[in-house]
Amino acid sequence: MIDEQGMGGARARVVLGQNQYQIFQAERPNVEAGELADAVRWKLGDLLDYPASEAVIDTFPFPEDASRDRGALINAVCARQDRIRTIVDSVHEAGLKLECIDIAELALRNLLTRADPEGRGAALVHLGRQSGHVIFCRGEVLYMARRLDVSQAQLRDATTQEQTVQDLALEIQRSLDYYESQLRQIPPSQVQLAGHPEALPLAGMLNSEVTAEVVDLEWSAMLSGVTPAPGAGLAVATLLADDEGAS
Repeated sequence: MIDEQGMGGARARVVLGQNQYQIFQAERPNVEAGELADAVRWKLGDLLDYPASEAVIDTFPFPEDASRDRGALINAVCARQDRIRTIVDSVHEAGLKLECIDIAELALRNLLTRADPEGRGAALVHLGRQSGHVIFCRGEVLYMARRLDVSQAQLRDATTQEQTVQDLALEIQRSLDYYESQLRQIPPSQVQLAGHPEALPLAGMLNSEVTAEVVDLEWSAMLSGVTPAPGAGLAVATLLADDEGAS
């Protein structure tokens, strides 16, 4: 496809699948920003199911006003070196220039940055083929992210749809409650919704079960009238980092 479309040498971004990485919260070591990844490596030894020496580690901030008096914290993203190496090799073999490797939580943050330009606080539920995410941000700061065991197939199947909607509503409400009670933040009045089957009026189905208003994410308003193809949400989200200055 790259050859047919004349895309050789184009820049590429990769979003890791949920089974390809883990995120941990750890006490922030008192070192320079460039040394954080190496400094937290030894803290993660008991949390990984493989040697910490075989991990690729990167970090991103945890908001100070949400640390619940636990001191300065940091988020550490860990992935197996061999998996990352395979991805890098595949991109290069395809004739593309790898720009970055992203994770879903930070890619989706870019969408909320667009949806919440004033930085008052926003929430997003994004559903993929096999699972989903709910994230909370204020501006470019990611406050909370949870993975959801809800798939598009479950929502399409008439035999599982009703229970799946109820389960999703419960997870959204639990997330709103945690954001307010444990992270001490004012919950957003709306929850943006993306990635669900287009024919399913999911926002309306959730509104009677969730205290915040659930609304469909307005892709066209953020993308100058363009609406991405179904299933392309994460791809579009990571590309938005160019315009928002996020990474």
